[in-house]
Amino acid sequence: MNTIAEFLKNMSAFEWCYDGGMILWAVAIFVQLNQTNRALKETSEKTEKSYRSTRGETKVDLEGNLNQGTSRVFDREKHEPVRNQFTDQTVKYVKWGNLISTLPLLGLLGTVLGLIPGLTAVKAQDFDTLYSALSTALSSTVVGLVASLVLKIYASVGPDAAVNRISIRFEEIDRMYETAIGMGRIDKA
Repeated sequence: MNTIAEFLKNMSAFEWCYDGGMILWAVAIFVQLNQTNRALKETSEKTEKSYRSTRGETKVDLEGNLNQGTSRVFDREKHEPVRNQFTDQTVKYVKWGNLISTLPLLGLLGTVLGLIPGLTAVKAQDFDTLYSALSTALSSTVVGLVASLVLKIYASVGPDAAVNRISIRFEEIDRMYETAIGMGRIDKA
């Protein structure tokens, strides 16, 4: 623990600014992913209601025969606004999810920026400059990798799972709709 405190104390102003900038960028990505995740949760609830409204019920008619699908209602106007909302949210999620990959690249850039003065320090045998250069290189790499790892894990259990769940529900609704058209229960609009 003492080594980490000493490392942080010896960080240069450039390191603090560069690593701090990466952390701020990671926080901005997290905020956007979190907002999208909350919106997707609301859409998931709407999708469940929409799905439940299209499910058929098995009923017994007056002669005692089972009758499947008599209560099935397919109202495209009810499903499409939710689907459009889901599409917009998915586009936002994909955009911000793709930006997670910029964090390791920024870490790599910090590594290269740190190693350039380090190489000249080796030739001049300036070990203080070499330490500072390696410190910059390693700290930016760690920040970029840790931030992207944390965000990737959050994205996979949060918004990504919601997108998959909602997509499956819409596929089931579409399948039931096409089946009903095929059976002649509704006309294709």
